[in-house]
Amino acid sequence: MLSHLALLLLSVSVHALRTPQEWRTSQHILSPSRPDDNDGIHLAVSPNCGPLSGNAVDVNAGVDLKRIKTIVAFGDSYTDGGRDDGGPLSPAVVVPPDAEAGGRSTNGKVWVEHLADDYGATLMDYAQSGACTDLSLWPSAIKKVDFLGQMVTFLNQSNTLNPESTLYAVFFGINDFGDSKTDGEANLQAAAQVILSQLRILASPPTNARSFLLADVYGLGTHTPAGDAMVQTMFSGLYDLSRGINSTGHGEGIDGKPPGPALKVAFAEFSRIWDGVLGADPGYEAFGYVSTDACIVDCSIVFCSTDGMCDDPDHYFYYIPSHPSKEGMRIMADYVEQVLERCIEQ
Repeated sequence: MLSHLALLLLSVSVHALRTPQEWRTSQHILSPSRPDDNDGIHLAVSPNCGPLSGNAVDVNAGVDLKRIKTIVAFGDSYTDGGRDDGGPLSPAVVVPPDAEAGGRSTNGKVWVEHLADDYGATLMDYAQSGACTDLSLWPSAIKKVDFLGQMVTFLNQSNTLNPESTLYAVFFGINDFGDSKTDGEANLQAAAQVILSQLRILASPPTNARSFLLADVYGLGTHTPAGDAMVQTMFSGLYDLSRGINSTGHGEGIDGKPPGPALKVAFAEFSRIWDGVLGADPGYEAFGYVSTDACIVDCSIVFCSTDGMCDDPDHYFYYIPSHPSKEGMRIMADYVEQVLERCIEQ
């Protein structure tokens, strides 16, 4: 039997990550210049880089931002740019008394807009506020929108996107976890499988997608065994997809069948930000915030008002309840870029 040290050395040799010097070189090549200081809000944590095999960590197994010309986004209010059909988004401007900038659940651009802007990519956004993975799993869901419906919208458009230059960004879990508090945790595993099944559909004809970014912060600073297990199932599924195991849902690489297309995948764990801001290490002040509260308190499921808002929205972690300010969205994009640039698996 191999010793723990031997197993560790074997893992490192098979799943080698770039050295810190290589990460710095890659970041120097890829990172765009920033025109401002984001009102003093900045990352105070770094990605937890590791191999795609094993426990969930931040990792990039093949996604090359230099080649990405289009980003197709699916998700909930954290990714919703105010339009859910992939078309051009409205300006990210707050027009009082409506607190939401162009239909977004924040006072500026959402994270995936920044990601697209930074690399000159066209964004096609299908995300919807309140969306879960699959409504059939969560009878208590307030908004009747889900990943499956977003996929129907996208696929019915018969888009002809270049698989080699298109990145599919998928960010669900917050509403699934929230609904599980009422409907029970049993279906969190099913929610993870829904995400993986939709990636396989995207990887199949006619879309033939090859590059995927999966992000998560299911508990917004809260962690439970069932929630962590959901994340681990998604992460382990990405490992299989990267090896061509059942990568288009036809049993490739199983029972003697040849492997399918090996997908390029990346995983970004936003909980590093939430744990850092809401916890004591390093704490919200290290990021430049003055409060972890929400700036906007006059908010319902259909409308948020600027009436009675705080005096310093730029330095509150949340803009409306449980939704980051535009500065928070900016550092989420920064975090993803660090993952894609630093956590490269060879």
